[in-house]
Amino acid sequence: MSRPQTQIERILSRHSTEAPGRAVDPDDFVEVEVDRLVLLDMAATHPEFLAHLPRRVHRPERVAWVFDHLVPAPTVELASGLVKLRELARRWGISHVFDIGRGGISHPLVAERGWVRPGEILANTDSHTCAAGALGCAGRGVGMLEVMSILCTGRTWYRVGETVRASLSGRLPDAVAGKDVFLSLAGDLGAIPGRNIEFAGDGIAALPIPTRQAIATMCAEISAEFALFPCDARALDYVRARVPSGEPVESVGPDPEAAYAKEWTVDLATVVPLVALPHRVARNVRPVSEVEGVPITRAVVGSCANGTIEDLEEVARVLHGRAVHPDVVFTVTPNTAEVFAEAARRGLVDRILAAGALVTSPTCGACFGGHMGVLGDGEVCVTSTTRNFQGRMGSPNAKIYLASSATVAASAVAGHLADPRGIARGPS
Repeated sequence: MSRPQTQIERILSRHSTEAPGRAVDPDDFVEVEVDRLVLLDMAATHPEFLAHLPRRVHRPERVAWVFDHLVPAPTVELASGLVKLRELARRWGISHVFDIGRGGISHPLVAERGWVRPGEILANTDSHTCAAGALGCAGRGVGMLEVMSILCTGRTWYRVGETVRASLSGRLPDAVAGKDVFLSLAGDLGAIPGRNIEFAGDGIAALPIPTRQAIATMCAEISAEFALFPCDARALDYVRARVPSGEPVESVGPDPEAAYAKEWTVDLATVVPLVALPHRVARNVRPVSEVEGVPITRAVVGSCANGTIEDLEEVARVLHGRAVHPDVVFTVTPNTAEVFAEAARRGLVDRILAAGALVTSPTCGACFGGHMGVLGDGEVCVTSTTRNFQGRMGSPNAKIYLASSATVAASAVAGHLADPRGIARGPS
């Protein structure tokens, strides 16, 4: 009798090219069929990719090309590289091309467009591809050589890691967000390199999809291989509203008796606004109230983790009737064009601008330190982007604090790290 399987083990087993459906164990190496592949504009910077282009693409209808890091192109060289990628997409017959102004940051964008589906395997050249796990999809970042293999064959391989389970109960208090849940996890559990994480518990039902996406996305920062939520009724409704009519959507969960390498539990009602201190995340987290008062010069809201309409609503609530501190530059980046348009329709963009913040087009630019607001020497930034290692957002002599969008907005008003619970919030 086979060992009961975790959620990720069941998904990998079902996609095995050698023995579909046969149970897999930790430390096994499994070759799998990949359901969907996402390429990024960063391919224009990879000489090994451009020098060894495949002649044809396996199932081009299952490949999407998303321009998100280098947009708008900050240099002539990069702009020319994007021209080559557009020509390549046409040559390969890739019709799912999400160019400047028509897409956004890859992880929220492909979920928004119905490309993230429970029980499937999604590959992307970005390390935050574990974001797909918010909808029960096994997403993982892969290198360019693996991408080229998937392009040609539709297959790749994964080592099966042990799995940690995080059980969530209760409901989040006001002014506490998914970012705080993740930071609580990162502070208590620390890094789990080579392992997966699966979320469970009755607290999940009350978590909106964007909150789950923020948590799953950030699991890359504790070195999780895959990060999976159960695909419950809320997640199924989200996916079914976005896939073409008639296409099947099937939830794949763990066996009830599945064993886990470690278990972490949290009562969501006890989570408080948290911040990761510079220059790492794992076991480097403090309540905002303990570091309140640290002066800042920059504040950033956005990225694949926290540029949702809910984030922009929270920013607008905090800024209502207030102004950004004169010593702070505050940048807000919607994560997709659809989110930007919706924020404009709701008047959020006008309200954010009126407070003295800047709203940018959807891009990964500031988050990865490429453009659209890099940090200079000596700057101190609080951000709801994804990473805070030294030099991530610009100068290696800058300091980066990671926090929720509410904490970022409250700090932008105060001019220093500030607990969002201490500031009255206006209407959304």
